[in-house]
Amino acid sequence: MSHNFKDINQYLLARFRRIYFMALPESKEDYKKSRVNFTIGDSAAQTIVQLAGGTFLASLMTYCKISDADIGIITSLASLAALAQIFLIQFMSRIKKYKFLVCFTFLQRILFSAIYFIPFLDISNRYKAIAIIVLYFTGQIFVQIGTPASQDWIASLVPGRLRGKYFSIKDSIAVFIVSGVMLIAGMILDYFKANAIRTGFLIIGLLIFILVIINVAAMSMMKEPRISYLNEEGKEMHGRLAKKAKEKDAKKGKEKSSSILSEIAEAFKNRKFRKALILQSLYISGFYISLPFVASYQVNVLKLPYTFMMLVGFICNLYRIYITPKFGKMADKHGMAKILRYSLTILAFNILVLALTVPANAYPFFIIGTVLSSTAWAFVGIGLFGVQLDFFRSDKRMVWLSLVSSISGVWGFLVSIIGGKLLNIFTENPVTIQGVILYPQQILNILGFLILIGGALYIKLRIETEKIDTNRKDGRVSV
Repeated sequence: MSHNFKDINQYLLARFRRIYFMALPESKEDYKKSRVNFTIGDSAAQTIVQLAGGTFLASLMTYCKISDADIGIITSLASLAALAQIFLIQFMSRIKKYKFLVCFTFLQRILFSAIYFIPFLDISNRYKAIAIIVLYFTGQIFVQIGTPASQDWIASLVPGRLRGKYFSIKDSIAVFIVSGVMLIAGMILDYFKANAIRTGFLIIGLLIFILVIINVAAMSMMKEPRISYLNEEGKEMHGRLAKKAKEKDAKKGKEKSSSILSEIAEAFKNRKFRKALILQSLYISGFYISLPFVASYQVNVLKLPYTFMMLVGFICNLYRIYITPKFGKMADKHGMAKILRYSLTILAFNILVLALTVPANAYPFFIIGTVLSSTAWAFVGIGLFGVQLDFFRSDKRMVWLSLVSSISGVWGFLVSIIGGKLLNIFTENPVTIQGVILYPQQILNILGFLILIGGALYIKLRIETEKIDTNRKDGRVSV
């Protein structure tokens, strides 16, 4: 019996090692299948982001008697969680393989599922709020740790000349899946919100759990081009051989790990890194000063039905699916930065429309704003990531992605706190223009509009003027 158990254990360990540490792509077909699996996994991940944030999370927190200002700050904890990346730079720079780390950290999205079971707990609203914050923040820490590694991983699987095309197609598929699930989830909450909204929360929690399993399974089926230690024949070593090679290198002093401060100093000496960080910070400022407070505004002030919002979102997302590949092709032809400038400007006008939205015009302005939002988000995320890939050295890509994410993330959280404070100030001291009282969210949206317009101008004057050095190793068979 013990002998059989030992055999089973060794078999499982061997399978684990083969899946997570020996999955090298050996052909173009392996690269293609890995990109398909990443599309599946990322679609599930993006759906989780929407179900565990925005309108749905705002509804849950409103049910638990959390104020609008606090809702905005709590949903911005994802940015603060990115700070964890900066403390793990030394560890991440020494990792030879990313796959297991990515899959393990993404598995922790199960914590977002657990959030939707909190209303069933027989505790006070104060402790429910604390539980939501702890679970949400912990889950975000794990996700933020794994995100730069997953970004570097997929970047190594996509040839530079096809990035715009691949990422646009991937996002189109993700948007279709997300919008469909969101429409169904919105109908579920609308159906149960009158008498049994906790049942709606239960269904959403179970849905997130299923999506987490899909996300991790898809990532586990991907191949990883990164190699660890090579023998004299140029073949990758594993197990005891790799361990001996690592010890040998350590004795020779070949593995000199850089300190956090030296990594940060080296990054900031690079002009392109600084420009990418400034651009990301401008975007983050415009986003977090306004958008974290929009969901609660739509639910609590505008009184828009979930089904209406999700239906409009679904239709506009079909339009987004149509235009996203076109943005990708234009980016491959004209450059990521130029198309990003256009999409960031459109996002700014989307926020301006939000600033002009009040209960009297909520329905038509919500539709106009959603159309602009779908147009902008067809490329904003792709463009920001694409500019970073264009600007960052391949040997420092993962570390620099971590730095940009962590620094801009902390900045985003600070901006959201400022936004929350301003929201409280304008609530207690209403601003009046020609006899019309402005809602606090309107003022924050105007600030967001101005900052994003500044970001678009920065792209025109400082980003588009840089020469791009294409990495020709990404997406090519090397074993």
